[in-house]
Amino acid sequence: MTANPPRRLLRADDIPLDLIEDIGHRVVFTVGEKRSTWRRANLYSEAARQTLGWRFASTSDREAVTGPVVDAAERNSLRLTPPELALTPTAFTRGDGTSAFRPKHSTVFSAEHLLAAEDRLIERADTLIAPTVSIEIVDATVDQPVKGNRLSPEQARAIARIAVSGRQVDLLVGPAGAGKSTTMRALHRAWTFQHSRGSVVGLAPSAAAAAVLAEDLGIGCENTAKWLHDHDHEQGRARFRQNQLVIIDEATLAGTLTLDRITAHAAEAGAKVLLVGDWAQLQAVEAGGAFAMLVGARADAPELVDVHRFTHTREKTASLDLRHGHPEVIETYLAQQRVCDGDADAMTDAALRARSHDIDAGRASVPVTDSTQLVRDLNARARTQRLAHGRTRVGREVVLLDDTRASDGDWVITRKNDRRLRSLRSGWVRNGDRWRITDVRPDGSLVVRRLDLQAQWRRRPPRRLRRRTRRPRLRRHVLPGPGHHRRHRPRGRLARHDPGEPVRRHDSWP
Repeated sequence: MTANPPRRLLRADDIPLDLIEDIGHRVVFTVGEKRSTWRRANLYSEAARQTLGWRFASTSDREAVTGPVVDAAERNSLRLTPPELALTPTAFTRGDGTSAFRPKHSTVFSAEHLLAAEDRLIERADTLIAPTVSIEIVDATVDQPVKGNRLSPEQARAIARIAVSGRQVDLLVGPAGAGKSTTMRALHRAWTFQHSRGSVVGLAPSAAAAAVLAEDLGIGCENTAKWLHDHDHEQGRARFRQNQLVIIDEATLAGTLTLDRITAHAAEAGAKVLLVGDWAQLQAVEAGGAFAMLVGARADAPELVDVHRFTHTREKTASLDLRHGHPEVIETYLAQQRVCDGDADAMTDAALRARSHDIDAGRASVPVTDSTQLVRDLNARARTQRLAHGRTRVGREVVLLDDTRASDGDWVITRKNDRRLRSLRSGWVRNGDRWRITDVRPDGSLVVRRLDLQAQWRRRPPRRLRRRTRRPRLRRHVLPGPGHHRRHRPRGRLARHDPGEPVRRHDSWP
């Protein structure tokens, strides 16, 4: 046997200039999938990832290659920051010629293909050739109750404006609890009456959100990534047809390029797209902001403003003030003892005690935070409590993805969609599904049982703020972290609290 020869270590001058330029193109494309705008630091991070597999003779050789790759990426990006309007004296310039009066590497970039996608979305939103529903059918539909509830006047107006507008891309805006689901259900009824059964298609950015939308509308719905994959690779399996209404729920979570592709397919087929969401809530993980852009480009976007979720008027008013970023509303929550503060350890202990008390009382309860490390710690401590109370059985254990352990009786969450794994009555495995472990096998595999809807909310593991779909009422004990400063995050949680739930603010919340 002979050993493989060792890999040759690279020097900076071993990398050809055309390869550096090519990698710069790839860096811009990859960053553009995740962000609408970026700075040099974002390009540098991606360039380091793109060249991670290259073995260099020294650190200086690696830096000598990474720098030109980032320069190439900047050249292939579209500069948004305007240049200096006046000449900066030499005494106030840096070695690279930039002004010392401007923060280093603060230039903001984007890409032409992202701006072009935004332009196409705005153009489709202004194009009035999409299918419509007659006003007589709309009037007859809005007079009928939806699941025993009468539509409010603003819901009826929103349905009428969407149904008769003829816009290729239309909007339905509303905060949590404003009745968007009820409005969509009534619109679905009117559209299918005019254009026949199967004329409404439901899409959402995640499988969990698609499942909720399917329950709301009573039709099969799919997540956007799966639909696009089937459209590209499964000929004829996923396509739109003329006179269809394509509803994309939680549209703020959909990326700009995703919305551009789906609306392009709909426009080509002669269908209409309705984007449903709230510009003040969580934004897309990928390059996003398109929903808020479309709302801002229209002065007449259909919007639901009357929140029906709360019993007390003060809760409704405070939620809307928080949505619009009015800082004085925090005093309202403090006065109602909805926020309690202390150091991080004290607030973590308080959240776990409150969760344990809720479970003992038969209530649904979940700690919520935006820190992965804190979620891991909370899960470990909650499992220790379950072991002490006999709710989890001592025995063979398995190490999970985040290095926590689980055994018979523990509750776990699946983090990927897998349509090959199906239970007998509850469909395929989705990202975010909850399961109870019934056995840990010697090879480390698990036997799990899906939690039924009632039990699922009795005892849920802590989770991060990003995961959000409409769920049954439960008590949340929110632990904001150091980066928890954007208004849509605390608003989204406070909007779903009942008056008995405090937000446990520790001293790192600004």
